[in-house]
Amino acid sequence: MEHDLTGTETRKRPCGIEDTISVAFRTAHLLTASVHQAESAVLKAIDLFDPDGDSEENLFRSTMHAAVGPVEHKLQSSPNQPASTGSSVPIELQAVLNLSKDLRRCFVLRILVGMSRQACARLLRLNARSVDQYTCAALQCLAGFDP
Repeated sequence: MEHDLTGTETRKRPCGIEDTISVAFRTAHLLTASVHQAESAVLKAIDLFDPDGDSEENLFRSTMHAAVGPVEHKLQSSPNQPASTGSSVPIELQAVLNLSKDLRRCFVLRILVGMSRQACARLLRLNARSVDQYTCAALQCLAGFDP
């Protein structure tokens, strides 16, 4: 699994379902910039998960689909509550939460998760060129350049 970059210091694989859920939550948090939406995505993926037939990778993938899916079923933050507390996101990745939605999603999926540009484009319903442009712009923003 490539998705451990969102929360662990090494490239080791998650040890079990708990680790997969933890990594999926952190990744969904980065994708949505919202703790509430990340929780909703993980819960939806868990509801769809069949422990006897599905792999942990399927659980992770289902969480990513739920995190980037339509917003109408997701919990929204109240006006007095910040969209993200950053508590589940390592300090090195806090700046990702400040990127615009398209830049953030492409950066997380392409760079942190390691998805191909085609898979990322399908998931986000974008063309591959847009995925490349958004990913490049995100990298420039995170490096301190104004794209």
